[in-house]
Amino acid sequence: MQQVLNDADFDSKVLDAPGKVLVEFFATWCPHCQRMQPILDDVAAKSAGAYAVYQVDVDKSPDLASEYAPNGFPTYVLFQDGAAVKTLTGEQSEETLLALA
Repeated sequence: MQQVLNDADFDSKVLDAPGKVLVEFFATWCPHCQRMQPILDDVAAKSAGAYAVYQVDVDKSPDLASEYAPNGFPTYVLFQDGAAVKTLTGEQSEETLLALA
């Protein structure tokens, strides 16, 4: 399981981070998010060194959710040097997430 970020550590771990960071915005009650958890775990393991992978619980960080994931969950946002450069919403394949590197 990936580290779950909140409002307090999002800036330092994502916006201030050099290179690529993949963030999944999820909800614990979301069945699509639950199905994606093992895939995200695999992506994190396989992408180690290429980019960091984190999660944000939208119920605990609603401001981040409204800014980066307004269209549904799960939403994946790829950040490059602190800027959001790509967004994918809904269930994704492992290959699609790995191709973001």
